[in-house]
Amino acid sequence: MSDESIPTFFLPAERLDQGKIKRISQDISRSPSAVTLTHMPLAVVILNDTRQIVYANARFAALTHLADADDVIGLRIGEALGCEHADDNPGGCGTTRFCQYCGAAQAIVKSLEGEQGTQECAINRMTPKALEALNLQVWAVPMTIEGHNLVLNSILDIAHEKALRGFERIFFHDIINAVTGIKGIHDILSFDLPDQYADELDLLRRAIEAIQDIVETQRDFLAVETQEYHELFSGIDSREVLDYLATYCQSFNPGASRLLVVDPDAAAQTFSSDARIVQRIMVNMIKNALEASAPGEIVTLGCDCRPGGGVTLWVHNPGTLTEEVRMRLFEKGFSTKGHGRGFGTYSMRLFARQCLGADVTCTSTQEDGTRFLLTLPG
Repeated sequence: MSDESIPTFFLPAERLDQGKIKRISQDISRSPSAVTLTHMPLAVVILNDTRQIVYANARFAALTHLADADDVIGLRIGEALGCEHADDNPGGCGTTRFCQYCGAAQAIVKSLEGEQGTQECAINRMTPKALEALNLQVWAVPMTIEGHNLVLNSILDIAHEKALRGFERIFFHDIINAVTGIKGIHDILSFDLPDQYADELDLLRRAIEAIQDIVETQRDFLAVETQEYHELFSGIDSREVLDYLATYCQSFNPGASRLLVVDPDAAAQTFSSDARIVQRIMVNMIKNALEASAPGEIVTLGCDCRPGGGVTLWVHNPGTLTEEVRMRLFEKGFSTKGHGRGFGTYSMRLFARQCLGADVTCTSTQEDGTRFLLTLPG
């Protein structure tokens, strides 16, 4: 298939052959600019007009986990960095549906049009050990070297979680101890106060449990992301967990304005997994579905059996997602709810892949509504 006939959902698939790429690379290496770029403390990569890498310094090679900067010559940025969507389309990086919303691709497009641009870029990639999320700031500017029209990119890793990890451990330890103390006071009051305060005590209990769940969710999220979570597998009954979740999640449904039900045809299947993580993923799905549903609409929980003993647990609501939301749904930090949000859907997939050997996916159409699926192995 020629480059011209390869389908694309965003940028052209056309590439130069490796021989031409190497000649451009050699021209750049002879330029005085290359000496300066080699010693830059930032990751630097230069692209030609087909978005292929013609120069990369050692800092960029380190970001790709490749041994030598020469190994990335001819690739595109997403391919070199291992973006999980780079192979979704035969044309590679820049040609998939997801690339329309990629900050790096947008910055490069501006540069190819003669403008400089800075964008943030979130890339999920599978390393030999785990799922890894890159949060990068990409600065792109047009330039000319040895008569070649090129795009100079500097790439900065803006994830600061590692530096804060020690402080986070102390924070979670102290706040969980404080919540446990408040819970103890509640238990004492429940024995001493008259029955007329039963409703107030119930509200207090729900508030304490909500705080505890928020703190534990964030603690687990960070533990999984830093590969410090130790999973505990046991036998789980699919109908039991769905019935429990339908009851537990009523607390996120004020006034029971939405109907939260278990599909009567949900499969009854025993499977082995980490119940704590399964429930955490499903609660997140249910919360999102309830928030996305109008009063009177139905949120349904279900389970389908899979060949080999695996199961798929799912949550359905009648709403639909826009194309951009569908494409960016599992990006770390992307949210339709405002700044500082956007870890919920990313954390669901992180928990599933990292802890359970499973996956979280989503379908959303006008005809069938929106369905989040947790697909677990047998």
